[in-house]
Amino acid sequence: MNLTISATNWIVAFLPLFILLVLMLGRRWGAAEAGPVSWLTAAAMALFFFDTPLEVIGYESVKGTWSAVTVLYVVWASILIYEVTHEGGAFEPLRLGITRILPDPLIQVLAFGWAFASFLQGVTGFGVPIAVCAPLLVGIGVRPLYAVIIPLIGHAWNNTFGTLAVAWLGLKQVTEMNTAQALETALYASAFIWILNLLGGFLVCWLYGRWRGIQKGLPAILVMSAIQGGLTLLLSQWNDTLNGFVASSVAFITLFAIARLPRYRHAKPADSPIFEQSVRDGHGVTPSRSLGAGGSANKSDEMTLHQAFVPYYALLVVTFGVLLIAPVKAALGTFSFGLSFPATVTGLGFERTATTLSFAPLTHAGSFLFAAAAIGYIAFMSMGRMRSGAIGRILRNTVDKAIPSTIAVIALITMTNIMAGSGAVSVLAQGVAMVTGNGYGLLAPLVGGLGAFMTTSNLASNLLFGTFQLSTAEATGLNSSAILGAQTAGAAAGNMIAPGNVLLGTTTAGILGREGEVLRVTIPLFIIVALIIGVVVLIVA
Repeated sequence: MNLTISATNWIVAFLPLFILLVLMLGRRWGAAEAGPVSWLTAAAMALFFFDTPLEVIGYESVKGTWSAVTVLYVVWASILIYEVTHEGGAFEPLRLGITRILPDPLIQVLAFGWAFASFLQGVTGFGVPIAVCAPLLVGIGVRPLYAVIIPLIGHAWNNTFGTLAVAWLGLKQVTEMNTAQALETALYASAFIWILNLLGGFLVCWLYGRWRGIQKGLPAILVMSAIQGGLTLLLSQWNDTLNGFVASSVAFITLFAIARLPRYRHAKPADSPIFEQSVRDGHGVTPSRSLGAGGSANKSDEMTLHQAFVPYYALLVVTFGVLLIAPVKAALGTFSFGLSFPATVTGLGFERTATTLSFAPLTHAGSFLFAAAAIGYIAFMSMGRMRSGAIGRILRNTVDKAIPSTIAVIALITMTNIMAGSGAVSVLAQGVAMVTGNGYGLLAPLVGGLGAFMTTSNLASNLLFGTFQLSTAEATGLNSSAILGAQTAGAAAGNMIAPGNVLLGTTTAGILGREGEVLRVTIPLFIIVALIIGVVVLIVA
């Protein structure tokens, strides 16, 4: 590329990201509003400064939009399955059923704030774990502030391979990894995520009772993390889509066995500052009626725990049925379509190779989620859980929630593609490499976390900074797989501080307006976690 790396060139290349930061952090715009502005800025920068032909900008925009649709297919389906479960009033029976089985208050907190939040992240994501688990924790007597903080911490580790690995697939897509590099990167990512997972368990217990809480929860933490982190590591070399779902599901089931240990078997007052005083005194709590409790809370006594889990059981059966039965997977995978894009070159000589982006909808994670949502709807309707007009409300709420995500994802992916196709990402990476050298590994998780903070999404962070991290690793001579693994692990941790997640929690927990109090707790915890991962990256990269 015939462009000298200078302060001026670097600042211009950074301009779309700078505008995104200013609009989202300074002006408090959402990603759906800020993304299109940054997209247009990237296009103008590419055209007028990096001498990128309009034809190339057009190709990159179409490529970005097509890539976004394959990602959004999962987003739309994830929102739909949540709305079906919510409309069926299944969340309150889930809360009541689990608290009956798990009498110990610390195990209840770990169940809702770590295990169940992780499970929901494994199958839905996009803020659903926070929206659901915060009111469930309030329902068992946890103070609302901590009811938001705990699932923010507890669900974070499963943000990369959860939601049927949509964030991981996005990172693979935007960085165009080959099979060998994807396997190596997945190994690094899952190792860093295991660190995040273990720290998350310790932090939840620390909030519960400081060192006493850690001591009490230690057996549960070690077993749960061995399953969650260990399975994530093993499955990273086998199946992207099933990884976070399987790891979180097995751990969630195992927690019920852990609850039978003598130290967790008996009910007792919650001797913890995170609980309301009435619960600490042993007086119990009124069942939750907050926003996440479901559409038919008054019928909670008519639905069993297993009935409430029907959509997720269906997801398990459909996913395993397609992906683990080779003839079925092969037959369904034959139906695919896609778009081919030619090689491109800018006026300054920056080249992009020809690519073909294919989409096999019948073996895609989004189809599994849509099928599970349909089965869940039919099951809840047969139980008499769906009130008149349910399907209309479900579809309206799904569309309302999907619109901002759709705009944001298309804008961010397209902006990233234009920046990559024009050479701007390469300029950014080489500039950072010149300044930081081999010490960049320490910053890689923080960059990923910054992306998640900006966009409230591991997926969006990977799309935004994936090519930047890859180019920086290549420019500094660091292991690109380790740096990309640090990117997505840092982005997962960044969901602890993502404003959208925090807002969802404060809304459903009934403390809207106290987002600053939540962030004052989670921001220092995120920085500690990201720096610990960064030190490990420095060692291995």
